[in-house]
Amino acid sequence: MLDEEKIKLMTKVTIYEQNEEFDGLAMSNFYKEDYVKYGCLKTLIVATFAYWLTVAVYILLKFEKIMADLNHVDYFKLISRLMVGYVIVMVVFYIYGFIVYNYKYSKARPGLVKYNRMLRKLIKLYEKEDAHSDVLKGRVKVYSSIGGDFDELDEEMPVERSEDSAGDNQREE
Repeated sequence: MLDEEKIKLMTKVTIYEQNEEFDGLAMSNFYKEDYVKYGCLKTLIVATFAYWLTVAVYILLKFEKIMADLNHVDYFKLISRLMVGYVIVMVVFYIYGFIVYNYKYSKARPGLVKYNRMLRKLIKLYEKEDAHSDVLKGRVKVYSSIGGDFDELDEEMPVERSEDSAGDNQREE
């Protein structure tokens, strides 16, 4: 027996999974704040690599001039310029990453909410079908509405001793 509503839901879920290609689904594992922090961290790592690679390429391009001026260079001034440039690049890329990852998360969030709603509805349909099939097969789940613990029952019930257990106790003494 085919359930038309279940088929429609399964099709919508599959289409969402194929179109998102893990971006939205991977994003669902994070809270917004954690996703943005993780994205900014990745951005800062890549920006660090790119900055120092750019410095290295510049040194290689101007290698002859650098070698000629090697004795006349103020190294403190050179290192302070490099570090100030590095800090500026990091601040710019952090702000850029913060804006981009906030936007990406905000844009993907409504789709994730809809996807999760469809999954919950699909799970309820499967549970309803399982309950119906259990009733038809004679396997019915019984839930007790009586409260309390089993320990309370043991305290209220008198303990009956059989003859075998009484004989065992006498032998142990």
